[in-house]
Amino acid sequence: PIERVKILFQISKADTTAQSARYWHYIPTIYREEGLLAFWKGNSAAVIRVVPYMSITFLSYEEYKIALRKLGGLSSNFVNLCSGSMAGLTAVATTYPLDLVRARLAKQEAGLKTKKYNSMLDALIKIPQEQGKRQGDHRFRLGALYRGIGATMFGEAPYAGLKFACYEWMKASLCTNWGVEEEELTPMTRVTCGALSGLMAVNVVYPFDVVRRRMQMHEGEKGLYRTPFHAILQIVREEGVQRGLYRGLTLNYIKTVPNVALYMSIYDVCKQ
Repeated sequence: PIERVKILFQISKADTTAQSARYWHYIPTIYREEGLLAFWKGNSAAVIRVVPYMSITFLSYEEYKIALRKLGGLSSNFVNLCSGSMAGLTAVATTYPLDLVRARLAKQEAGLKTKKYNSMLDALIKIPQEQGKRQGDHRFRLGALYRGIGATMFGEAPYAGLKFACYEWMKASLCTNWGVEEEELTPMTRVTCGALSGLMAVNVVYPFDVVRRRMQMHEGEKGLYRTPFHAILQIVREEGVQRGLYRGLTLNYIKTVPNVALYMSIYDVCKQ
């Protein structure tokens, strides 16, 4: 539910009205016009995506770490940063169409009679077909499923890298200060490290998340922005930094911080 509200808020442009600066007005509107289950619209695609996404992320992270350590002469923090970044890029590249479909499904605000996509599979088929129709050749444009991947890559690389590097650095620092081995750290300590690492990573890369969602939602023949950096400059010029680039950041805190805290610490414990 938090993600659905966040997506709708991110893709709406900030204007001079007080309502545009607040996200909570979406909650009663969605409930009144679409019902309670509408808060989970697009959730099936999100759940299906998260299984391979997280699996590939953690597998890639461990494999990249092994490869970089073999090079020798690299600090552990640098290895964790680079491994996390490359793992994030690998996971995004392999699961991106599901992320785009999840966003498009979440965008659908109309009632059941006017739904554009009936399911995740329906959206995966229709989106490339619609792009072919817009370009006049009626070809199956697979590239339409990767719209916005550039902004996603620019955001995911530092996000995943910082997340893993900060998490490992905080654990190592605590072990040194407390005089304990990593295996002795309590689950709550790991959860706290995960939450703080997620918080730091989100603050750095959040503008790319806003750009990613807006590029994903654009359905015109031409792209909404020339590049992710052009998008950032245009959003700042038209809407400002806080109301534009960091639109929906509070909602992202509510969703991402506990999410990162749980999956980083649970993976850590299971690995041991």
